[in-house]
Amino acid sequence: MERIYKKRGRKSNYVVPENEKMTFRGQYFVLPDKSEDTPRARFIKEMATLCLVSETTVRCWISGEYKPDALKQSLIAEKLGVSSELLFP
Repeated sequence: MERIYKKRGRKSNYVVPENEKMTFRGQYFVLPDKSEDTPRARFIKEMATLCLVSETTVRCWISGEYKPDALKQSLIAEKLGVSSELLFP
């Protein structure tokens, strides 16, 4: 995922105002990525465990290749405290 993100010419850590809500992809990309057990890796593992899917599936959701079904969207939205419409536009 990181390779695709950099290939598109975007910065890997962008600043979002605290009061602004973010998409699912945005939630992932604001996490730091420079350690062994990165927050990004933990985020993916946590979402995969929550939704009972593989980490690869969560990465596909983040990349926008696929979208989780309505039940999984609601689980993720409840966990992150953001509406599913905002997370998955």
